[in-house]
Amino acid sequence: MSYSITDECIGCGSCAKKCPESAIEGKIKVRFNIDPYLCVECGTCFDICPKGAILDPLGNRSVKKGKNKKILKATISTEICAGCRTCFMNCPQDAIKFIKKGIFAGSSYCIVNSEDCVGCGTCSRCCITGAIELG
Repeated sequence: MSYSITDECIGCGSCAKKCPESAIEGKIKVRFNIDPYLCVECGTCFDICPKGAILDPLGNRSVKKGKNKKILKATISTEICAGCRTCFMNCPQDAIKFIKKGIFAGSSYCIVNSEDCVGCGTCSRCCITGAIELG
């Protein structure tokens, strides 16, 4: 029996990115799935899930990062942010707000609501300018 993903999955993709066997597939903001034939039960997905949405082969639930693990929250450098909204559109928690400051390029930017951020890293991975860091 392999690991499995519950309906509490927010579709952040952290598990799929870290899986050494590419056994996890899905679309951002939609529940991911583990292929039981490819899963080698290494536990990487279990350890990385920010929402505690992974069950191990015995049915034990992974721990949400907020309880026993430190959550690395996203921060956006407004000086580097291009205001393209890629992070805003891809955040599975809707933790990113777009701030429109004018009609000129570079005058708009995004910010993170740290209370909603689960530290999944989706925004950081899709940022084209490198303006987003987890820390």
